[in-house]
Amino acid sequence: MKKVWITSLLFAALLLTACQKNREVISTSSSTIATKETSMSSTEHSSAKKEVNSISTSTESVSEEQETSESSSSSIKESQVVNILWNEAKAQQLNTFMASWGQTMKQSYKEYGPGNNVNLYGLQLPDTVLANTNGWQATVNNVPITLTWSENGEANAGYALVAVYSDVETQASLAKHVYFFTIDAGVPKVLVTSQNQGNPDNYLYFKETENQQLKDGFTEIVGNV
Repeated sequence: MKKVWITSLLFAALLLTACQKNREVISTSSSTIATKETSMSSTEHSSAKKEVNSISTSTESVSEEQETSESSSSSIKESQVVNILWNEAKAQQLNTFMASWGQTMKQSYKEYGPGNNVNLYGLQLPDTVLANTNGWQATVNNVPITLTWSENGEANAGYALVAVYSDVETQASLAKHVYFFTIDAGVPKVLVTSQNQGNPDNYLYFKETENQQLKDGFTEIVGNV
């Protein structure tokens, strides 16, 4: 009887030990699973974060490219606007300026152009020198020049003539002026003549005006956007 009791006690002790080990194994396994889940969660979070960063970087790159494209487009438009040397708006500005400047000089100026000529002692200007009628040739400082009427301030060669003003109708004889407003390779130049007689070469002598106010006024108008 005593042996049976001892045997039962030993069996119970062994059974208790086995249960304890199973609990440790289960606990270890659960810990391992939890660690793996935590690791997987961390990896997934890191991967998602990288994707978000990648999308953000891509969006910023697209935005920068759009800004660069818009900036380039704006620069091109500005360049195109600046390159317009002459137009109707500038012609009107010159008309207003000449009325004011004429009052300052105690002179009265009228605008002329092709088909609407000013009569300077028998010469019809600007048509006579534009077409070299009867061999008449415009010169600057005694050097013959190529002169072309232009609506935009550009010419294939020589001077682009954009406006003509004269006080012929109001000034006394021998005190008349004709101004040719020209653009030479992008540079505004105001040419003036008061020639009152012919010459063997049929030259119409021009020179650049010495009036600084007139030069500055025309230059400013040409430079306006």
